Amino acid sequence: MTTPKQRHSHDEWTRTTEDVDLEVAQLAIMCHIRLLEPGVIQRVLDNDLSLCRDGHERGFEQLRGMLYLHYEVHRQLAEELGPADAAEVVARVRADLLQRIGHQLGAPANDLSPGERGASGPSSGSSPHG
Repeated sequence: MTTPKQRHSHDEWTRTTEDVDLEVAQLAIMCHIRLLEPGVIQRVLDNDLSLCRDGHERGFEQLRGMLYLHYEVHRQLAEELGPADAAEVVARVRADLLQRIGHQLGAPANDLSPGERGASGPSSGSSPHG
């Protein structure tokens, strides 16, 4: 159910968040990138192609774009639902993804949130298209 201020319900936000995060996970697995290891997300956002095995450059580019989309979805989610409800949606998605993909992305971290870089999201100077 949505309130007049909300554009999407909790279930719609859950599906959107899960779709984006599952795509991030699949691309990371395809590219053999252990995304949850310390510093790896930032290196992907910084376009560090040394993480990528030969032949997976296109997948790496898609992964980088999807990581930026991940942060934008989380920003919109928190803006629309508020921090507490957004955290609940993210926790459900995280738990579901952990069951589905296990530890293929590296040691479990808190999430794919900007925690390893600070709360501001992707570093300034990085862009999803550059």
